[in-house]
Amino acid sequence: MAEHKHPVTSTAKKLADFIFSILTAFLALCVLIMLSMVFINVVMRYAFNSGIDISTEVARLSFVWLTFAGAVLAFRGREHLAINMVVNRLPIRAQKATHIVRQLLILWVLWLAIKGGWEQTIIGMSTVTPVSGMPIAVFSGAVLFSSAAMALMAALDLFAALLTPAVPENSQVFRTSVDSIEEI
Repeated sequence: MAEHKHPVTSTAKKLADFIFSILTAFLALCVLIMLSMVFINVVMRYAFNSGIDISTEVARLSFVWLTFAGAVLAFRGREHLAINMVVNRLPIRAQKATHIVRQLLILWVLWLAIKGGWEQTIIGMSTVTPVSGMPIAVFSGAVLFSSAAMALMAALDLFAALLTPAVPENSQVFRTSVDSIEEI
């Protein structure tokens, strides 16, 4: 019998997939901008003994956002480092309890990052980069964005884990990463 999903869950997944496809395109744009700016600047310095002054700042900004937005995509795909060999050997109820504690710890660390990212963004609003004059806040905004996005996903994962019965067929719910490509 086919599994029927709740319409809200189906709509939320479609929305999340759409948002993450935009984020993936944003990552590609960051790579393109970063590589283009560095390449053009190297060619101009070598061939014309000049360069684009703003290229270093733009490339750095692209790299920062690439890193933090990529962390969000990896978090969603459960691709961050985790060691499951001990957890896999635990009884299913202990796996669930371990997962809940782990998600609470992740949320705590992300809260610290959100708080620090917010404070640095506020401070960075009055400080500008030397060449372009853009606020330093655009750099710390990447920390704020990625931490908030990952915290939302961790909170939703925690909620799902709390509602999921601790039975062996639900063991995948209580994992924060996958060990092999076959598990995706």
